[in-house]
Amino acid sequence: MEDIAKQQQNQISQVEENNSAEKKVQNTDQDNHQSDDDEDSSKKEVSEKDKMIYQKLDDFYNDYYLTDFQKFAVAKFLRENVAVGKPSVTRIREWLMNKLNGVNKPADCPAQQRGCPEVIPGLRAYPFWDSENLPWIQKIQDNYEIIKQELLSLRNQKGFQPYRGPSWTSDIKAKDGVGRKSNDSGDWNVFYLFLHNIKFEENCKKVPKTIEIIENIFPRHYHHAFFSAVTPGTHIMKHHGPTNKKLRFHMPILGVKNSRLRAGDITLNQEEGKCYVFDDSFEHEAWHDGDETRIVLIIDIWHPDLSSEEVKFLSLLQNAKMRAEKIISEQDAANDNFYKIIEMSKDLLDSNDWWTNNNKETLQQFESQKSEEKNTISS
Repeated sequence: MEDIAKQQQNQISQVEENNSAEKKVQNTDQDNHQSDDDEDSSKKEVSEKDKMIYQKLDDFYNDYYLTDFQKFAVAKFLRENVAVGKPSVTRIREWLMNKLNGVNKPADCPAQQRGCPEVIPGLRAYPFWDSENLPWIQKIQDNYEIIKQELLSLRNQKGFQPYRGPSWTSDIKAKDGVGRKSNDSGDWNVFYLFLHNIKFEENCKKVPKTIEIIENIFPRHYHHAFFSAVTPGTHIMKHHGPTNKKLRFHMPILGVKNSRLRAGDITLNQEEGKCYVFDDSFEHEAWHDGDETRIVLIIDIWHPDLSSEEVKFLSLLQNAKMRAEKIISEQDAANDNFYKIIEMSKDLLDSNDWWTNNNKETLQQFESQKSEEKNTISS
């Protein structure tokens, strides 16, 4: 963008010089020829700068698989907001400058965040966020029992699947041949609600109250949400999230005793029903040393420092890229992409025997719930 601003200033200066030159009387043909040569040279220089800038912008558009209409929308946003220096898009301006100039991370990026593929400058960076600065968390905690009861209703239903990723996410191959594992011990299963621009309709129907809470209480939902279950002895290896433009919410629900979560250089012992928000662009990992299956509700939200204009712009880019990648994945013969692996993992679990719970109160709630369901069906 600075190159564009400089180019525009040079063009304005050139026009002023030309206007001034037209008012002067040229005394010799030699002077006239020299003036023409200088003007041609200037035009050629501007043209080369144009080509370079337009090529960088075109590469940027192609990186997100933008359609012609989307390119028009992005160009309009840049022209009306970024180019004029609108304060509400300051972070996008700096991020775009970095992108066009091949810089992936700002110079002041924290060391524990440097492994993240995308770091937008100007966003507050804390491994864990103080819940006192996030007043909506209390509303979520007030609904803990509702979410817990819906989770317990899944005990004898299908929907959980092993957490797997493409080959670039891990070196640990799954024994069943589907994707790679991100845990080097134990088992990690997930019940997806929203992920990668997909709403898991059948799963969402099984927990309608939880979905209502996610859609109505969470601020600027990022459309990533799932129940995460790890068996006793599980270690989720250290890794970074894909971007710092979102934060990750955790609500530990079941089997949380002796479960730890590290983000950056801070490690927390989690507590059942107590919510946490952390920045998963920081290196993080988790351990579960308890004797019951630990289940957590995970939900991503847009970073609170991003303005509404910035979220709208980033959403356009993200949705365009994910839609295109989903289409491309259909032609991936190796099936080495998130979309294919998620689909292939759906039916890998024959039962929920991995779900262990020794808490008598929870078991009584579960048995009571099963009885109520049977009575409802019989009536």
